[in-house]
Amino acid sequence: MFKLFSDLLLRRGLETAAQLGVDAAATATSKSFIQRFAVHPPVTVFVRGSNVTVRVIYQPGSTVELNANLRASFGWEFVADQDEAGVYIVAKRKLLVGTLSTASFTIITPPEANLVLHLTPGTVQVVDLNGKLTIPAGTHVSIPSPTVSKPPTNVNVG
Repeated sequence: MFKLFSDLLLRRGLETAAQLGVDAAATATSKSFIQRFAVHPPVTVFVRGSNVTVRVIYQPGSTVELNANLRASFGWEFVADQDEAGVYIVAKRKLLVGTLSTASFTIITPPEANLVLHLTPGTVQVVDLNGKLTIPAGTHVSIPSPTVSKPPTNVNVG
């Protein structure tokens, strides 16, 4: 009986240590950065990502700002670029090592900018929306249950 119990404790301890090691490695290899893009409306901000959280804040001006946080950054293929049509943000998780990775983006954009999100799946949070939000038919959208406090609007797209 004691042998069975000690084996169980040892196994549980090894599993916990391994998980802590994975979490520590992911945290240690996190990257946070800010990129700014000067824009002239009309402009479109394109975001494509898998398992990312995107927070959109509308703010008057002529700049699109990307605040990115990539946890376990070694698991991401990431690019942000700009041309005359818009700003492009693409975050794709790598096979295998990408399963440890998460990403969150805060995008501060002028209200005149068009926003195109292609998330497979992902979470979108729109702060202080004042206008029309159109989600095309056939898109799977789930809206979280209301909570006691009133959070910003969240839309999960998957």
